[in-house]
Amino acid sequence: MMQVTPARSYRCAYHPRDAYGNPQLSESGVLPVVQLKAASAEHALRAAAAITGCAIESVERVEDAEVLA
Repeated sequence: MMQVTPARSYRCAYHPRDAYGNPQLSESGVLPVVQLKAASAEHALRAAAAITGCAIESVERVEDAEVLA
């Protein structure tokens, strides 16, 4: 029997790339983020990397109350 893990919300900060595929530096030091739902932080990291095509700096779990606010 397969166990189903509930999806949770995660916010992943990533290093954007320029037109040539090189990491682009942020003048402000603030990295862009992508927010998604995943079963774990590891799944969120892999999904964010696949979606953005960029190196992921951090993965942060977002509480449900914070998402709804």
